[in-house]
Amino acid sequence: MPIPKILFQTWKSKTDFPENFAYWAATFRSENPTYDYRLWDDDDNRAFIAEHYPWFLDTYNAYPAEIYRADVVRYFFLYHHGGVYVDLDTECLRPLDSMLNIADVVLGRMGTNPHFEHSLPNALMLSAPRQEFWLLAMSLLLEPVPVKEQRPDFITGPVLLKRVHELYTRRDVDAEVPRRIADIRNRLPSALAPEPRPTRVAAVPGHVFFPLDWNDRIHDRLFRKPMMRDGRWLDRKSVLSLFPQSLTVSYWAHSWEPPPELRTASR
Repeated sequence: MPIPKILFQTWKSKTDFPENFAYWAATFRSENPTYDYRLWDDDDNRAFIAEHYPWFLDTYNAYPAEIYRADVVRYFFLYHHGGVYVDLDTECLRPLDSMLNIADVVLGRMGTNPHFEHSLPNALMLSAPRQEFWLLAMSLLLEPVPVKEQRPDFITGPVLLKRVHELYTRRDVDAEVPRRIADIRNRLPSALAPEPRPTRVAAVPGHVFFPLDWNDRIHDRLFRKPMMRDGRWLDRKSVLSLFPQSLTVSYWAHSWEPPPELRTASR
């Protein structure tokens, strides 16, 4: 089953987001004009979970901030509808069609160190619907979280996604993985049953989706941080020249984090 031409993004509201985010979101629509574009707000996200996955609603409501819920809903959306999820701080440079048939789930690496715990960002993901890969993610989301790992990137974000990917690749030798998937499958109505075969997962090299690496000091200090501080964006000619092999580039706004002065004061 190919990945459907659906583009999904989410924000706290449908009208009140930064000008640079609005510009970058428009690039996905212009580069992929045949895709069905869906922008959901926080209320849409909660209503979707409540209607289709009520067994997860208590966990969903218990998260301490909306960023956790914004992370979570993208996994459920991709399982339910399939398509492409993308963060609003990401620019589309070229059409995404070439990614739609290479696997059932397509993820992107960031950087060259596969052991870095944030090396599989959840900022852009593609999926066919009803893939059991996401059932494993749902299972891990139900786990109690150690106190030291309360940040969203550990609980619901890229660190979780990397763990899902690593576990799923070991599903044939780790009996715990099929058990977890079966547990979530049993919570679903028959209409939401997963595809009856394993998910084919591809993790494409960093230059495809994430050529800008926030873990690289040069990228972070000289490129990412000044752009985010000033709320600006690059002109189209410059960004296409900088990333000639990339389909997208994420600028890593990390908009969920408090300002640096508050982070310093809280230590």
